[in-house]
Amino acid sequence: MQKDGQKIWGVICADIKSQVPASTYKTWFSGSFVLNFRQTAVEKQLVVGVKNNFIREQIEAKYIEVVNTIKAKRGFGGVDVVFAVAQNLQTQGKNTPLFTGTPQTYNLNSHKSDALIADFNFKNFVVGLSNNLAYVAASQTASNLGCVYNPLLIFGPTGVGKTHLLHAVGNEAIQKMVDVKILYTTSEKFTNDYIESLRNKTQPFFRQKYRKVDLLLVDDIQFFAGKESTQDEFFHCLNELTLSGKQVVVVCDRHPRELGRLKERLTSRFLGGMVADIGLPDLEMKIAILRAKCLEKQVEIDDELITFIASESRGGARELEGFLASTIAQIKISNGQFKMDQIKTLVAKTNGGGAPALTPNDFIGAVCSHFKLESTFIKSSSRKAAFVQARQILMYLLRKELSLSLEAVGDLLGGRDHSTVIYGVEKIENMVACDYSFRDEILRIKSLIRN
Repeated sequence: MQKDGQKIWGVICADIKSQVPASTYKTWFSGSFVLNFRQTAVEKQLVVGVKNNFIREQIEAKYIEVVNTIKAKRGFGGVDVVFAVAQNLQTQGKNTPLFTGTPQTYNLNSHKSDALIADFNFKNFVVGLSNNLAYVAASQTASNLGCVYNPLLIFGPTGVGKTHLLHAVGNEAIQKMVDVKILYTTSEKFTNDYIESLRNKTQPFFRQKYRKVDLLLVDDIQFFAGKESTQDEFFHCLNELTLSGKQVVVVCDRHPRELGRLKERLTSRFLGGMVADIGLPDLEMKIAILRAKCLEKQVEIDDELITFIASESRGGARELEGFLASTIAQIKISNGQFKMDQIKTLVAKTNGGGAPALTPNDFIGAVCSHFKLESTFIKSSSRKAAFVQARQILMYLLRKELSLSLEAVGDLLGGRDHSTVIYGVEKIENMVACDYSFRDEILRIKSLIRN
């Protein structure tokens, strides 16, 4: 029966080879092989194996009609040809037994994205004040694709875990749903694919790739800024997916309104879903991240040293991991006989040897000093003009200089919600852009920090 299947596929491949360019045949069909051929009184099914999901998707999108035409012409019209991802035994080493006692497995409906990083999941994501909203939104989205927050946009500075959450949504969806079709991409890859489709006149296949999925994950969408035709294409893609109940999750480094050169309708589309931000972690969260990384790497580090690294770090989880890697290397080199001064010097060098990281209190003190106010007034509910402006300037500085999350800024200023913080930051941004004297005032406030 297997030989009958190989004969049929051999005939089909020979005709395909005569009808398409040699490079096309080599790219999509040269590595294919017969996995299984079964024949019943009702149907005949030929299962053809290919190396990965991308090849299978391209064949099904671009060449399935060619295959169907050829099989009908050759008298195999009653044979259902399907493609599956599997490894070819013939490509394995010579010493590999042909029969292992275990049947070869394949999944006709496997739609897992090969680009997802399995280690980026919700279980090892450390949650704190700076990222709680984004974490909750992402986890709920992964459990209810297309039903809760759609689209979901997560933003924040570099190295705070945005990409981790993006992959976690995909990995969680795979665990909870059968045959879910997921596509992870970056804005650069989306743009390049779009340009390639224009050049090769393959736009229908490009659209099928990005629109025929259950979950689309897009990283670093800030790079869409200025690319107008790409933005138009992504807007239509986003619309079609969300209107058909499919889920879209995107991440970027700023709030959509802060991106600039992003079309208003695309910004509005993002704001029509859920927008959640991630800020830089506070000291307690940095300590928790470092402990989690130590557990993951199976190393033990003194609590004093962990606290020191956390207090010296100015960035997010990625920077902490870099500090930790340098520290572990130093400990191994010294065979565990390191001195605290050596580690402090190492961390200081890694950190650029500058002054200790600024804290929210430094900015609160500078703003209060400039306006000659008590900190209680700036955090109060008072709507006096002097208090409001000082409060909004503080919001602006905490966001721009410390990259704190909207939630964290709101909590520091008396529990204000994120929409109030966004309004305050945008107002000061506009004043800085238009008013030179006001810009100088902001610079004077900055000069008061730690003076």
